[in-house]
Amino acid sequence: MNSAIDGSITFFYYDDIDEASRFYGETMGFEKVLDVGFAQLFKVYDGVHVGLVDGSRGSMKPAEHKSVMLSLFVEDVEDWYHRLKDRGLELSPPIEPDYLEMKVLIFKDPEGYTLELLQWLKKPYGQ
Repeated sequence: MNSAIDGSITFFYYDDIDEASRFYGETMGFEKVLDVGFAQLFKVYDGVHVGLVDGSRGSMKPAEHKSVMLSLFVEDVEDWYHRLKDRGLELSPPIEPDYLEMKVLIFKDPEGYTLELLQWLKKPYGQ
């Protein structure tokens, strides 16, 4: 039996899936790899995906309080900051918390889900 994990999908539920789709496709630059109408799947990285679901048709409903955060490791937070600003996103500059050896860029998608881009300044493991 092979118990290796091959990937992951984090699903978010939206009142306006079209606006969310434009954000993840155009603003974030992720590739849409599946669209079944009420749900769309965007490739973030090999085996890592974010799924968008029309809240009026999905198994869960959008909630006002978004108690989940999509955190992604990136090589260059400053590059992402400038790229997203150039695409019209209003952002605060990346921060470097004293307690972490990383740069962090935090922002929200159109319906309030938090995204966090993390750049290790010194990785705590591996290369």
